[in-house]
Amino acid sequence: MVAALSFGTELKRFSRETLPRLAIVAIIFLPLLYGAMYLWAFWNPLGKVDKMPVAIVNSDRGATVDGFTVRFGEQVTRELIQRGDLGWERVSQAEAERGVNAGDYYFAVEFPEDFSDALTSPAGDDPQKAVINVTYNDATNAIGTTIAQTAMAYILNVMSDTIGAESVDQVLIALQDVRGGLVQAADGGQQLADGTGVLLDGVTQLDSGTQLLAQNLGEARDGATALAAGTDQLANGLTQLTDGIVPLADGLVELQGGAQQLGAGADQISGAINQLVAQLNILAEQQAIITGKITAKAELVRTIPHPIAHDVARDLDNLRAEIDRQGFGPGTQSQLQQLRDGAAQLAFQLNDPQSPFRVGLAIAADGGGQLTAGATQLRDGATEINNGAQALAMGLGQLADGGGVLATSFGQLTDGVSQLDGGANLLATELRAGSQQIPAWDEQQRRAQAEVLGGPLSLDQQHVAFAPNFGTGVAPFFISLAMFIGGFIVWMLMRPLQTRPLAAALGGFRTVLASYWPAMLVSVAQALVTFAVVRYAIGMEPANSAGMLAFLVLVGLSFLAFIQTIFVLLGSSTARVAVLALLMINLVSAGGLYPPETTGRLFEVIHQFVPMKYSVDGLRQLIIGGADGRLWTAVAVLIGLLVVSIAVSALSARKQQEWSMKRLHPLYLHKGGAVGPQFADLFVVLFSRRVIRRRWRRRWCVVVPSAVPLI
Repeated sequence: MVAALSFGTELKRFSRETLPRLAIVAIIFLPLLYGAMYLWAFWNPLGKVDKMPVAIVNSDRGATVDGFTVRFGEQVTRELIQRGDLGWERVSQAEAERGVNAGDYYFAVEFPEDFSDALTSPAGDDPQKAVINVTYNDATNAIGTTIAQTAMAYILNVMSDTIGAESVDQVLIALQDVRGGLVQAADGGQQLADGTGVLLDGVTQLDSGTQLLAQNLGEARDGATALAAGTDQLANGLTQLTDGIVPLADGLVELQGGAQQLGAGADQISGAINQLVAQLNILAEQQAIITGKITAKAELVRTIPHPIAHDVARDLDNLRAEIDRQGFGPGTQSQLQQLRDGAAQLAFQLNDPQSPFRVGLAIAADGGGQLTAGATQLRDGATEINNGAQALAMGLGQLADGGGVLATSFGQLTDGVSQLDGGANLLATELRAGSQQIPAWDEQQRRAQAEVLGGPLSLDQQHVAFAPNFGTGVAPFFISLAMFIGGFIVWMLMRPLQTRPLAAALGGFRTVLASYWPAMLVSVAQALVTFAVVRYAIGMEPANSAGMLAFLVLVGLSFLAFIQTIFVLLGSSTARVAVLALLMINLVSAGGLYPPETTGRLFEVIHQFVPMKYSVDGLRQLIIGGADGRLWTAVAVLIGLLVVSIAVSALSARKQQEWSMKRLHPLYLHKGGAVGPQFADLFVVLFSRRVIRRRWRRRWCVVVPSAVPLI
């Protein structure tokens, strides 16, 4: 077992001379040609595009806007040269064409004659897009063209933002002018609204006055009409009154004589009434005595505690009240006294010439004549008043009709002025609102707004894991390629299966380890050297240096075991072709440079089944960062590849411990000279130890007993 794991068994062949020793050193450093030199050469190509010579031609003739000449082509040309994103060289159009065709320039950019006209065209009736002419020559360098197109896309965005900001700034300047006009218009509109408001108040007052005038005229008309009717009635009444006053005056004279006659009759009536009242008083006194007794009896009966007694008392009270009401009670007596006194007063007034009635009657008789004369004059005046009232009613009627028309007209005028005032206020409000919707920017704010509106979009780019340059992004692929080629070179110089442990029948696993163990040291050395150069010489800073180194060792060991299996199964010559073919398949299917979805459908399908895919995934996670489950998947796959490869190699080695005549045939045909290296150890075994020959299925074979030790 110790002899099988001895490093000296295989490495001793490379330590005897200088060239073999140098070969081992070369094997260790050979992966650097892929893992380090490629990275060094393409570490950050996009960071040096400013060294790419590019022709820039300005053919723009400029444009005139509002009396000012603008030259956007010249402005952009100077800005691009000043930025230095590319190796701009300002030349003529002929020089640019000649340089691109000759390969002196990777491409040429020209701003055509109408460049400024197109940029200012949106302000006119025929808006057009500005065109930038770009000429490439893929024959100079196709990758250079791709880089140039990417750079031009970026520059175009920057130029669009810059030019867009300038254009928007011009629009905003005009918009500020519009805002000033709107503010002035809003002030004028407000003054108009104030004036219409005053006008509306005046018209409203006039309308109210005309309405009141029309109402008063109507009332005056109605009053005049009523007055005319009243004066007419008054005239008619006074006429009737005059007609009645004359007989009244005559009647008063006659009344004076009749009053004397009535006085005599009144005296007789007064005497008769006095006698009648005296007799009735006696009767009333008798009635009072009777009702007093009835009242006393009722009180006596009421003292008896019996319902019937109470009913009798109540009936007695009702009887007394009925006697007072129907007979000569206190009310009747009072009326009789009034009758007596009235008859006496009537007799006095009619008989006595000094009584107020006789005196007044005499005065009335004297004034009857005067009343007749005054009533006649009053009748004549009332007639004249009636005629004037009729004329006044007619005039006021006409005034009332005109007042109604005037009130209606002023109502319509008020409505019109109200609508005018509402429109003026709405105009002022809308103009004010419109002016307020346009911000009042200063120059700095306006330019800031123009920059945002000219380029309204910006990217907020976030990286879960960030590769600072192109080299860091492709490092996992080139390092995986280096380790695969390193393992391939190892087995091109070292023997995948040593014949001595194979002939000694040590067992498949021990036989494989006898060759894998020393090759593993070379693979680990390759991983260490590759990591050291990439990390410290090139300057790559992995997210996890220790993890990267450990994973790099695992990648080297897995690829080493995988390639060993191919050599063991197919033999040295066939295996070299097969490994190269597998290398090519891994290169195009691993997804190290481009996403697998961008490759052919076949390579996208086999992407999941190539070993280099998992080495690239794992190294990306450890170099760029953002480690997740893909890292552990890669570790598990590579460990599985290592274990399975060794197991398959062990099974193949076990089968190869049977030596057939076909395998021994080169040994028997050898005539002098050195035996081939693949049979050198077997030759020693065959001629130094006992060989047992057996016939197995009619084929001769040599079986080396398991007890035969290695020399």
